[in-house]
Amino acid sequence: MKNFFYFLCLSAFILSSSTANALVKEKSNTINQAVYIEATSFTDYPPFGQQNSDALYIKTIFTPFLDMLGENGKHSIMVKGGETYKTLVFKVVEGEINVLLGAYYDTRMYDGLELLYPSIVNNPIVAVTLTDGDFNITSKKDLKNLRGAIDSREYVSDYVQKEMQKLNVKKYDDSYKLYEQLFVGNIDYILTSRYYGAIEQAKMGIRNMVNMPKTAIWDMPLFIAVSNINKNSEKTRNTIKAILKKEGGNLEKQINQLIKDIIRKTDEMYQGVVPPSFVK
Repeated sequence: MKNFFYFLCLSAFILSSSTANALVKEKSNTINQAVYIEATSFTDYPPFGQQNSDALYIKTIFTPFLDMLGENGKHSIMVKGGETYKTLVFKVVEGEINVLLGAYYDTRMYDGLELLYPSIVNNPIVAVTLTDGDFNITSKKDLKNLRGAIDSREYVSDYVQKEMQKLNVKKYDDSYKLYEQLFVGNIDYILTSRYYGAIEQAKMGIRNMVNMPKTAIWDMPLFIAVSNINKNSEKTRNTIKAILKKEGGNLEKQINQLIKDIIRKTDEMYQGVVPPSFVK
């Protein structure tokens, strides 16, 4: 009888311990899904994204959106780096990373991702010419029969890529070689993102020596994206959609101002830099 009573008590203790452990584990998983997500973005395409001082993290212009996601969705967000952009995009497609900050519509690199609307930032491509040049380029038709070039490090949509293939556009691997071709007269224009171009020009001290048109040849909206595999928390996905729908206009203003601030600070940083020798 005594042994039976001992066995009964032991069984009850084991059962209660197992149930408690299961409840703790379930609660822990729920908390992780609700408050912690990983995001990534361009690792080497300023001002949209660039490597932080810590190689594991990325600076991104989507910070105003991330701040709002943290406040409204009670999320803790880590923006990951440490690998090539292509590898990071693949990890988002596979659901290993939750969110991609910046993806183009109908572009093969982003197959397997769901773009969340509306876009809150645009990446306009413009045609840069010399300030004393003879060309007035305001649309794609003005590029016909002219010689153009682009930095191979630019990220463009598949549509823009196909459009450039119809034109006489060469690619160069660094800004020095690219702008040298323009200044020595080997090309007539440079295609560049208005913002990326401004930063590269500032670094070389030639911002006031080239013409950056206000009219874009192509607009390229950048979207926030998540994996179609749907390993992301449904709460996170719905929260992002709600934020974009309600605060899209406000976020667009904040991000555009952030871009202007980054370019202004870059201008200040490189103020007084001696232009390259190819500038006459």
